[in-house]
Amino acid sequence: MPFTRRAVDPRHLMAMQHASQREQAEAIGGGLEKARAILDGTRSATWIFTGDTVVQGAGQTGAGRTFSEHFGDHLRNKLRRLLDVVVNTGVPNSRAENFLKTLDWRVTRFAPEVVFLMLGSADAAGGSAGRVRFRELLNEIIDALAETKTALILQTPPTARPDRKADSKSLSMYAGIVREVAAERSIALIDHWSLFEERLAQSGSEPDWWSAGGQLPNVRGHVELARQVVEALAHQP
Repeated sequence: MPFTRRAVDPRHLMAMQHASQREQAEAIGGGLEKARAILDGTRSATWIFTGDTVVQGAGQTGAGRTFSEHFGDHLRNKLRRLLDVVVNTGVPNSRAENFLKTLDWRVTRFAPEVVFLMLGSADAAGGSAGRVRFRELLNEIIDALAETKTALILQTPPTARPDRKADSKSLSMYAGIVREVAAERSIALIDHWSLFEERLAQSGSEPDWWSAGGQLPNVRGHVELARQVVEALAHQP
């Protein structure tokens, strides 16, 4: 008897696609809530901080600690989560395309419960011409991380020093893309750019948060980044 291929109902295919989209949205959504639930529990967790130059901290903090190291101290010393592991896989000048190619080495092999991802600083060198591709790559990265069901928290890069803002207009646009993608896909976001702007507006004097070039946070800037991460995890909307 010859094999007869059964026709697939388009409505069934559409339902399957919608179900897949819902599963993906559930997998990547609610990163802050998932991280808070971990902190409220007793099971140990692995926390990955990854991205580009700001995350890696090379040449910015001297002998001081990066914001991921401050966060690790907070977990162990303040929250008494003594077995939690914090891993920093930031790479200087790493663009989104390189990050996607090395995602397994930098993230998934650790099977983390929580991933903090900050990209945009290096990609901003691409200017206006690179913005569409950056958005596409960021979505591809999110899709890949959705498969791991980790708690994903996006981060915008922080602002440059006020006297160097004219040199960082492109970076502002890339931070805006991270912000927009997070909103479009309901991804948790810590908007360091906006938080730095708010603190600058409220401060009577300019904080000493930047390294000599004025573009990257120094050791005190990393303390501020860590404070913002801790406050985001502590905040209950």
